[in-house]
Amino acid sequence: MKKNDTSSPIEPIICITHRLEAIANKYVFQPMGFSHMSMKILKSLATSGPLTSSDLIRITSATKSNMSQRLSFLEKEDYVTRTHAENTGDKRKVIIKLTASGKRRLTDLEKRLQKAQISFEKKFTKNEIAQHKAFFKKLSVILDNGEHELAKIFKS
Repeated sequence: MKKNDTSSPIEPIICITHRLEAIANKYVFQPMGFSHMSMKILKSLATSGPLTSSDLIRITSATKSNMSQRLSFLEKEDYVTRTHAENTGDKRKVIIKLTASGKRRLTDLEKRLQKAQISFEKKFTKNEIAQHKAFFKKLSVILDNGEHELAKIFKS
């Protein structure tokens, strides 16, 4: 007699996501003295240009304290600069910019990720990769549209 599988379809995605993040931290980010969040910050600045810490918190879903710690580290390492925004009238508004050193570091990180990607892609067929991309593209759209619903469900 065959048992019905009652596990959630999202459960394996969450588990594999945590596993992939742990592997990326161990072999990509930590050897370079980085965290996943630092990479997201650098990538966001490279893509969007100068941003405020509030913008980065929104983009990365980080907490204020985590963002403050990450930005302090990145500034100390000369990967970002923080300057007061001009022409806003608000001296509290700080703009974060990627430095040339930060751009080089991001390039190094991306090269390391590319090596890992190439290694993993060799283990899949083109069809499997296409299915994977289609699935995660659709999942991303579903999550973008449904996140507010989850917030309502789990708000206590």
